[in-house]
Amino acid sequence: MRVTIGICFLSFFFGSLPAMAQIVGVVPGTNYLAVNSPSGGGGVCANGNCVDPTLGIPLNTYATNSSVANQFSATNGQLAGLNSTLASVNGQLATANSQIAGLNSSLATANGQLTTANSQIAGLNSSLATANGHIIDLNNGLRRQTSFAAAVGAMRDAIPNDGDRFAVRGSFATVGNAVGGGFSASANLDRQFRATINYGGSRGERVVSGGLNFSFN
Repeated sequence: MRVTIGICFLSFFFGSLPAMAQIVGVVPGTNYLAVNSPSGGGGVCANGNCVDPTLGIPLNTYATNSSVANQFSATNGQLAGLNSTLASVNGQLATANSQIAGLNSSLATANGQLTTANSQIAGLNSSLATANGHIIDLNNGLRRQTSFAAAVGAMRDAIPNDGDRFAVRGSFATVGNAVGGGFSASANLDRQFRATINYGGSRGERVVSGGLNFSFN
């Protein structure tokens, strides 16, 4: 009675499947994965093939030990190649890092030398600035001296001619690149005394002199 009911149930279930559906039979020596039908009985079908729920999915049909081993072997080979490539890249990176370290050391040495050179140049610049200050002072002193000499050189007494009482005179003189100008005035006070005043100037330097001349025989 149970066999008859089971046959009827299976006939009813598989009769509702597409005409192309086929039940996968039992293959001797094959491992199966148990499958529970969501409807509580009957086979599980996909792409026109049905699986007997009492047996399950034949695993050996989809993956044998040798195929799995070959896949792992191929994957391991690829990983080994990748590891070799990474090892080569690591070696190149280590070489590059060593070269960069050497370059950094050279740059540090060069920076130290540049710092020393900059310090020496700063010292030279300071010395040059001091020397330039002295030269400027010397030039200013020479300028004042030449201007003073030009001013003094332009000072000449104005002497009245015979019979005249007063006389004036303008003069100029040069010393180096300094030009001086002077003015002089004289007056005969009597036959024996003559008063004289002189003025000379050049580039900011001023000289004034005066005198009293006494003559006798």
